Amino acid sequence: MTELWAAIALLLCLTSGFVLWAWWRPLPTSNIPNNRNDAVVALYRVKQLELEQELASAQINRSDYDQGLAEMQRTLLLETSVSSVAPSSPNHAGGMLLLMVALVTPVAGLLTYVQLGAHSSLEQSFNLQNTRLISASSTSIPDLISSLKNELEQQPNNPEGWYLLANSHMQAEQLLQGIAAFEQALSYVQAGSRQHAALLGQYAQALFFYEGGFSLKVNNAIAEAMAQDPKDVSALSLLGIQAFENESYYVAIQFWQRALPSAGEGQGKASLQAGIASAQDMLNKGPHQDLGMTLPVKVSLANGLSIPVSEQAVLFVYAQQAERAMPLFATKLNPRDLPLDVLLIDAMALQQGTRLADYKTLNISAHIAMAGVPGQKAGDLVSQTLIVTLDDTGTDSKVVHLIIDQILK
Repeated sequence: MTELWAAIALLLCLTSGFVLWAWWRPLPTSNIPNNRNDAVVALYRVKQLELEQELASAQINRSDYDQGLAEMQRTLLLETSVSSVAPSSPNHAGGMLLLMVALVTPVAGLLTYVQLGAHSSLEQSFNLQNTRLISASSTSIPDLISSLKNELEQQPNNPEGWYLLANSHMQAEQLLQGIAAFEQALSYVQAGSRQHAALLGQYAQALFFYEGGFSLKVNNAIAEAMAQDPKDVSALSLLGIQAFENESYYVAIQFWQRALPSAGEGQGKASLQAGIASAQDMLNKGPHQDLGMTLPVKVSLANGLSIPVSEQAVLFVYAQQAERAMPLFATKLNPRDLPLDVLLIDAMALQQGTRLADYKTLNISAHIAMAGVPGQKAGDLVSQTLIVTLDDTGTDSKVVHLIIDQILK
């Protein structure tokens, strides 16, 4: 970073130097006034000779000659005195203007760069490189924390460094220090960016661990993270935990399933899958009086059939009346998690007030939409549509098995 500012200073000095050189250099001497004087004198002598010839030829008398000669002499004196006045040395006003330009140019250039340039991002890039070097060379968490603190004291404009320091404190179970480091990271990252949204979710998670529950501060942090990124993994995970603690197991499953596509392939994804399985197990064992009638569905992929690679692919499970295209109940899942156990409940109704208990039979089907939106298209994968008979006591013991075995042409 020092080399960059040195280069900027050198360029600004060179720019001002060109202007100062124009101000200091002497103006070129001019022989125009001397040449003009010589021409005026030569013209005077020619006129004087003509006047003497006219006197000699008696074209004019002595009085006219004297009067004409006197007039020519006055003219000669006037012309030579005006032309002999030396031109003013450098224009004073122009010189001051050049001096002002030389002084203002570097200041204006520096201010323009600060206002419109990417010096902050460039500084963060340099700091990020230093942070990665520190991370690679540290041999333990305490060593990493100490090195990061020293670096951040010298170069605080480093959200990546503060983020790494926060996570290191959390791993060392220094929760309060971790929260403070997250707050520093948030202060140095651009508000509204994806990085800012991700930090908000992890900040909410750190607050949750520190306070041991869903306090007002934790809930506010979750709400702020969700407002910026409805798919934030940390915020969705916390909402799932909150729903699970409130015994709203279906809601917990919905939050965790929404978090799965962005959870990667590490421990985070495994934790979400374990939570979903635990919530599904609680649904299968519980009385479900608060859920109304329920319909358990198991969705799997036929042997030998694979899902084409697509980030947009979505699995829909529908329940609809015969000969009606619009589903009555639906849920959206991640097809990469197949096979899946799904519990259809009244909360999945697409119209408020619709209940499973209001229907004797329903058509149940599964559909993998490669484009991620409802409506079957060529290339989508679908299951057979099964007609399921519902009874007054619910159908918890009757699992509907849907096998996705067709590719639409």
